[in-house]
Amino acid sequence: MEPGRPIVTLTLVGINVSIFVAMVAMGVSATNPDLDSLLSMGANRGTLVIFHNEWWRAFTSMFLHIGVLHLAVNMYSLWRIGGFVERMLGGPMYVLVYLLAGLGGSFASVLWNPNNVSAGASGAIVGMFGFVMGYAIQARHLLPPDAAKSLWDGILATLAINVFLAFSVPYLDNAAHAGGLVIGILSGFVGTASAIERQGKGASLASQLIVIAAVIAIGVLAKVRTENNPKAKTAETLQAAEQAYRAHDLPKVEALTTQVLTQSKDPLASLLRAVARNERGDLDGGFADVNDAIVELRESDQSPMLLAEAFALRAGVHQVAERFGPAEADLSLAYKLRPDPAYLGLRAYSRFRIGDLDGGMQDAHATLANAASSAMVLNNLAWAALVTEQDLTFALKLANASIDKEPSAAAKSTRCWIRAARGETELALPDCVAAVESGNELMDQGMVAFLQQHPEEALVRWQEAATKSAVDERDLAPWIARARGQLSGDAGMP
Repeated sequence: MEPGRPIVTLTLVGINVSIFVAMVAMGVSATNPDLDSLLSMGANRGTLVIFHNEWWRAFTSMFLHIGVLHLAVNMYSLWRIGGFVERMLGGPMYVLVYLLAGLGGSFASVLWNPNNVSAGASGAIVGMFGFVMGYAIQARHLLPPDAAKSLWDGILATLAINVFLAFSVPYLDNAAHAGGLVIGILSGFVGTASAIERQGKGASLASQLIVIAAVIAIGVLAKVRTENNPKAKTAETLQAAEQAYRAHDLPKVEALTTQVLTQSKDPLASLLRAVARNERGDLDGGFADVNDAIVELRESDQSPMLLAEAFALRAGVHQVAERFGPAEADLSLAYKLRPDPAYLGLRAYSRFRIGDLDGGMQDAHATLANAASSAMVLNNLAWAALVTEQDLTFALKLANASIDKEPSAAAKSTRCWIRAARGETELALPDCVAAVESGNELMDQGMVAFLQQHPEEALVRWQEAATKSAVDERDLAPWIARARGQLSGDAGMP
């Protein structure tokens, strides 16, 4: 490398870029990473830093970026200012000032909003601008007027450009910027005073002790404020509830969310408890919770994405309770708020069930084309296409797509019934046998008997299964008729 080149700045840029590349290689989105991925990689979040003593996040978050645009803006800014500061300070002192500004920004972010998830080098980078400003203030009497004016013009122009670019990036953390700027100014002010005293020999390490003390003070303030912040405590409880849900500890989820809701209304707590109650079979309790969440979210008008999830969750309860009209309406509202293709698969099922066959087929085609569609949704659509007597070839494609994703007993059962409806007895039978061996469902037992030319046994199984729900009764009606036809000699295989 050529003499005089900013080796440390180039190294910092390389580290940031390398970490971003590694994140993407590990499956994190390059354009829109989700919060869970960011947190798993070391992003900053005050409740984790304070309540779980994960202070290391204040450091690791300085080297993570929330998408390629965020990285590009920060690395451009670092390149513009870093080399200049590095030449002023020398490598070791430059690294110290950079890290102190970054930590000051991280702690300021926790202090201002402990529930926020943040990442990026911008706190440290803005701190470099702050250092130059501190230098310009302290050395103003030593610089020729033209040089001072030129320096300030350069600082303000470059800072304005970077502020403009920063506002084009999502997840802007103004608190981190402010914290980094304050630490940078302080560092530049005391460092320049030290350099003047040392007759131009550079800032002493001792001059930065006051800066280190300031960073520690921000961290202490962040800890005290967070520990006494009711919203932070609520967020911590909800994070614990989310972790309990990922561990499938549903009683703990319900207990934690109830703890939050006894203190104040919180739509996220209502939604989490609704999910837990639904999965535990308490559909009435889950339905009441999700209704409360929808009311609160509509009144606040601040979280359309969460409201969309609430509508989708209520639609799921409607579907389980076989209220397909309200389910379709809720899913349409969810899709309007957030055009997530996953909602189309759920809506297609409801549309098939309410007789909107054209709308159901349109949504089902979109779901099949979406590579992210779940195996369960594809299987449900395959079954709905079958029982509403839609295109059986398309129904078979849906079932095959479901099996390709997850060869479950349910998907094999659906494919068996579709093939039976197509008259493909030899192909149908192995799937239904496999389904019976895995799940032992009455409907599949009946189909195995039917395919093996035992209509009397099929009729017994299907009539018993039809008593389970109105939907099963309706779905089985034509097959029960066919079994009776076989018994009477009036009908053969479908």
